Amino acid sequence: MVLLFVYGSLRQGMYNAPLLRRGRLVAKEAWVNGVLYDTGEGYPGLIAGEGRVWGEVYQITQQELRWVDRLEDYNGPNHPDNLYERISLKVRTPEGEQTAYTYYYRDVERLKQKGKKVASGDWVAYVNMK
Repeated sequence: MVLLFVYGSLRQGMYNAPLLRRGRLVAKEAWVNGVLYDTGEGYPGLIAGEGRVWGEVYQITQQELRWVDRLEDYNGPNHPDNLYERISLKVRTPEGEQTAYTYYYRDVERLKQKGKKVASGDWVAYVNMK
């Protein structure tokens, strides 16, 4: 079992949430340091930076992690075809810190040029306001 921090289409109420239906929601309110962007393609991209990005933490199996890897176009560490890189980072919750996997958008410069910064750091709130 592994922990996964999700901040976009995998969150509750979003269109890819059913992919995590077998997982156990560990933290409904969680955040990481970073900057969130709207890619303009219907999903967000997270990059390193000063800010807070909101999401949820799930406990999932290795098989479920592989399913999410496919969804995120993650083919292994530093693979040239990756859209995202899977990383391990500290996730904060009201109960304390945990270490979990998440996905950073790989092409930072493209995201900064063509994407739109999500000031709130909360994809669900951002989508619901559109």
